[in-house]
Amino acid sequence: MLQLGYNLLTEKQIIADMEQTGHACIVGGTGSGKSVATMYLLYQLLKNYNAKITICDFKKSGDYEGISDDFAEFSDVTECIETYYEDYQNTPENNPQIKLLLIDEYAGYIIWATQNDKKKSEKVKQVISEVLMCGRSRNCFIWIVLQRISASLFPAGIGAIDNFQICMGLGRLSVESRKSLFAGEHLDNASFEERYHPKTGQGLVLIDGQELQPIQIPYIADKTRLKQLLQRMAKEKAAGEGKPR
Repeated sequence: MLQLGYNLLTEKQIIADMEQTGHACIVGGTGSGKSVATMYLLYQLLKNYNAKITICDFKKSGDYEGISDDFAEFSDVTECIETYYEDYQNTPENNPQIKLLLIDEYAGYIIWATQNDKKKSEKVKQVISEVLMCGRSRNCFIWIVLQRISASLFPAGIGAIDNFQICMGLGRLSVESRKSLFAGEHLDNASFEERYHPKTGQGLVLIDGQELQPIQIPYIADKTRLKQLLQRMAKEKAAGEGKPR
């Protein structure tokens, strides 16, 4: 299981089954805590699952260096996505290993790709949509991280955005992001929702099969130490599988 954080109302853990609800969309503005939240989810993934992780860090944040050998920044992101897609195509049904593609600053990447090569950017959108719609049976999943989400980031008319099974919005969301993520869903506690102003590391999460919940990501004071822990966990997993790094 994947622990996402804690419910601010019940103080209970918020849990998702990665193999059933593995596609995730994490949205939040600057200072909302989405990068720490993403790294915490990677920690949970490495801790609880046999996972192969591909990371595309378009904005060169430095947060993910050394966590995976399958790693790309800025202009190399397109090739990295294509490589992941080839692996996805060769992955059989009921594959026992989770294969995750993480794209940080997905919106910025799509805008850049469209400006530089519109045809290729549309192909990338199609690739992302195909994995979103068909990847679960192969244990192939996508996590995207971005400041705002819009249907324009995906091919028109096929509803790819509806295939995200974990939708997390941190901090203060734009009207469009709130609508895209939660589609009219509201907390059971209306009075709490009315006065709820999420701080850093707080927000809302909607998981397939569960109600909308107010989430608190565990407080992590030192992101660098978390990164080092992820690097060590990834190295240990690779060594256990007999893979050179």
